[in-house]
Order: sequence, then structure tokens, then C-alpha cells
Amino acid sequence: MTISTRRLSDVLASTESGRLYRIEVFLKAEEPGAEPRPDAARPDAARPDAARPDAARYILRTTEGERVLPLDRNRYRLKSGEVLTALAPPRHDV
Repeated sequence: MTISTRRLSDVLASTESGRLYRIEVFLKAEEPGAEPRPDAARPDAARPDAARPDAARYILRTTEGERVLPLDRNRYRLKSGEVLTALAPPRHDV
């Protein structure tokens, strides 16, 4: 099985104490013609991301390499347990 990884975007997020983190978002995709994943034949197979089947396709980490788990659209949790909130992107008024 061949897997490619492509960087999608960066998210600027902060903790309640004000520490800033840059979260790097990558897409993990199987190459065309690759063998199917073992769980692809059984979409109902028990796995942590069963409620969100596409969740396993994304890799989130800080620039320091710490894994990040998405909680919802704008909140993330570091492996240490600290919660981050995404900051709004800067507005560019024309």
C-alpha cells in the first residue's frame, strides 16, 4: 500500500494563557492503484475514527511536531491535554 501526504494549510491557534501555536494540516491519501486499506472493505469496523470516517485522512501537528486532535471546527487538543482555539484569519479590506 502506497500513501502520499500533502500539506493543506496552517491554522494559527492559541491557548487560554495566550501561547500561540501553528497547527500544520496534512492530507494523507492513498495513491491511485494502491491496495485498499484493510478496513476499507468493512466500513463498520470498530476503530476510533468510526464516527468520522474521513478523520483518519488528516494529520494535524504543531510546528514542533506534537500531535494535535481536532475537537470541533475551531478547537484542538494537544497530546498534553491543553486546548487550543483557532484564531480568525486576518481581514484584508480592499
